Amino acid sequence: MQVDKDISSSPMPDDVIFALDIGTRTIIGVVGVQKDERFFVQAAEMIVHESRAMLDGQIHDIAKVSQGAAKVKNALEKKVGHKLTRVSIAAAGRVLKTCQIKVERNIEEGKEIDQQFVSALEMEGIQKAQSEIEKSFPSSEKDQYYCVGYSVVTYYLNNYVISTLTGHKGHKAGVEVLATFLPQTVVDSLYTVMDRINLEVNFITLEPIAALNLAIPKDLRLLNLALVDVGAGTSDIAITKSGTIIAYAMVPIAGDEVTESIAQNYLVDFETAEEIKVSLSGKEEEIVFTDILDNEIRVKADEIFNVTRQVIDNLARTIAEKILELNGGKAPNAVFLVGGGSQSSGLCEAISNALGLPKDRVAVRNRKIAKNIDTDESILNGPDSITPLGILIATAMTKGQDFYYVTVNDKKVRMYNVRKMLVSDALILAG
Repeated sequence: MQVDKDISSSPMPDDVIFALDIGTRTIIGVVGVQKDERFFVQAAEMIVHESRAMLDGQIHDIAKVSQGAAKVKNALEKKVGHKLTRVSIAAAGRVLKTCQIKVERNIEEGKEIDQQFVSALEMEGIQKAQSEIEKSFPSSEKDQYYCVGYSVVTYYLNNYVISTLTGHKGHKAGVEVLATFLPQTVVDSLYTVMDRINLEVNFITLEPIAALNLAIPKDLRLLNLALVDVGAGTSDIAITKSGTIIAYAMVPIAGDEVTESIAQNYLVDFETAEEIKVSLSGKEEEIVFTDILDNEIRVKADEIFNVTRQVIDNLARTIAEKILELNGGKAPNAVFLVGGGSQSSGLCEAISNALGLPKDRVAVRNRKIAKNIDTDESILNGPDSITPLGILIATAMTKGQDFYYVTVNDKKVRMYNVRKMLVSDALILAG
């Protein structure tokens, strides 16, 4: 979709959502709107980082990541014909901490529970989780962890489990939340990049939370399933059971390890090794490339797969061990793989072997699972599109309720509603 009009004079419409997924290898941007229960993607753009500006999901070179994000933003603005000023982002689960907490509140007699009451209850749970997380740190490190998302495990009404509280009456309501936290430095670097390209962060979540919204919808969460988002630098894991999400975690090993094994074995640069890896999943029988000594090399795909097999097996074993740890020592009913790294040849089979699951119980999920998303963008067809599309859906689901504003010297400062915020927090955020 190409639109020719003056972008600078066209503000971003209120109903438009801009989701940006900054990965270790790629940056994917999606612009869309929600209409009733459906999502319409207006435009999408993807670029590959020109150099290794990110490692293990963490921004290392802010200037280079900002340049890449700006390219995606500018290309999307040309496609949709208006400015993009608000953005939704997701953080990788590097050095992730989680805390599961239950809070309860008495309900005024005869009063119907509304969404505001439910939101306040959930926020109280997050604040309590933040306090629990901070107890394990020395005073010098307090306030160093930031809530990047949470999932409701269970709602309670009069001590009984209930699927939703809104509209009910009773004497006591409760919620159990699973809150996820990342170091402030990880979040700050993301915000710095957005600030440099004049984008205001409207919503932030965790990558596996975003992916889960799309890959495992609520009606499937009755099953004991594992979702693994295999990126370039990290593999994020989420587990569902009995209708809810029971755990999140991350392992710092993913697709880059496979690429590096090819680079070292065949004396090629990282970019060439990445192209060879992609060719493996393309079912080519012979792969031709040039090494750093300018030799043309012709290799059978099976031979390259033998080179990567040990790394693939190690990746699968690491993921399987973490799944078993989170799932009480037993294998889940099935495992869904998403993310660009999930296409590594032989990974599905290696994970099924490591978990003792039948081969058809471990599968890569792509956009076909997203029945409520309409798009003509071919770059969103693969498993690496699940997280950016998930960010889009998560933004619409929350409608920005996790932020509030305060005014410091006539300047509006947005604060994330995760704990008892202090005047000093507002002053720091105001600079």
